[in-house]
Amino acid sequence: MLKNSHEKLKNYINLYFSLYEMQFIPTLGCALIDRGKILVVPLMLGLAAFFSIWYLLVQMETLENIFALTFNVNITISSVQSIVTFLTINVMSKEKLLKALVFFDDIADTKVEHLTKSREKYLTKNLKIAWKIVRLYIIGILSGSLIFMVIGILQTNYTSPLYYRIPGIPSNSIWMRPLNIIVQTVLFYIYSGCIVNMDCLILSYLFYFRGELYAINAIAEMLCNKEENSKEILVTIYTAHRRILHEFSEIYNLLWHFYCQKLFAVSLYLCSGFFVFARINQSISIGVLLQSFIVCQLIILCMPGQLTDNCSEKLRGTLYMNFWYEMKLEDQKNLLMLMIGAQRNIQAKTIGIGRVSVYTLVQVRIYLRVIRVIPLKGVYSFSSHEENFHLRKQTRYA
Repeated sequence: MLKNSHEKLKNYINLYFSLYEMQFIPTLGCALIDRGKILVVPLMLGLAAFFSIWYLLVQMETLENIFALTFNVNITISSVQSIVTFLTINVMSKEKLLKALVFFDDIADTKVEHLTKSREKYLTKNLKIAWKIVRLYIIGILSGSLIFMVIGILQTNYTSPLYYRIPGIPSNSIWMRPLNIIVQTVLFYIYSGCIVNMDCLILSYLFYFRGELYAINAIAEMLCNKEENSKEILVTIYTAHRRILHEFSEIYNLLWHFYCQKLFAVSLYLCSGFFVFARINQSISIGVLLQSFIVCQLIILCMPGQLTDNCSEKLRGTLYMNFWYEMKLEDQKNLLMLMIGAQRNIQAKTIGIGRVSVYTLVQVRIYLRVIRVIPLKGVYSFSSHEENFHLRKQTRYA
């Protein structure tokens, strides 16, 4: 069971790198092309950001459609953030992630006394949970995102799902509609897929660490059994815990940058999403749907950090509550050293937030309550802004 669950997540991780680095394209013998394949996805994300910015600065003639404004602002933010996160994961940290995957291969295959059974139980359970979350998140977000494209197609009279028109295509051309619909759909799902799959990639790694910590904790609980050899158990715990701490420290910087980029972008999504509520009678349902998608991503980001931190706390509690006074003096010394090492938590942290946990949801909400004062003042007085916007447009084209 453990090997099957591990193979599913391992194949998903390898598929991520293969798909988003265009490894399925055969080697052509040209160093420039072969090495440049990894930049295809960032270029597509940059193109999506460019089209959205072009719409906001040039093509948008009125602020009447608040949803179009908010949607393209979010696309711009998410595309730029996805480029940065893609380079962080696929260029700067790929070797460390693949090295950690080799470590997960090892713990799934290696037979260690006492530890094998606990891994089979706890690590398998966590990998199954991770696999279910990955599938539900990918299917739910990518299929649910279709709603926004349908809204865009209906509001633009079956012309452009993302509201903008690709620059350079005449409005009277027969290729205008098919090119806009096809290109925008492809770009939309490329950047949506990047957002979702990068979240799922980090989630998978954190659940690996969570499962291994639970397996180590199960071994630590055996110290309460007087019939067990405490020396062998302490050595097993020390070796396994030291290895997992080392592997986590290898990707700690990646997690720091990943959560910094993601949580900053999510905060901007939520801020821009409040514009949709400026006209409550017209767009309340769309606004709630948009914010629901953003909150869902925030939960997916914060949940693994909280669960992993809980495991570290539980392991410390187990080590403190054993029958240490019945051990030999040498074993008591080893236990003390192990308890000191257990003070090092396996938890994700980032700037401005600190420890990523369920409380991060509250922190983001507090930040938004401060920022939200701006759009709530006079419900942002969109009518006066529209008049100024029209005046600038007339001056520009005069």
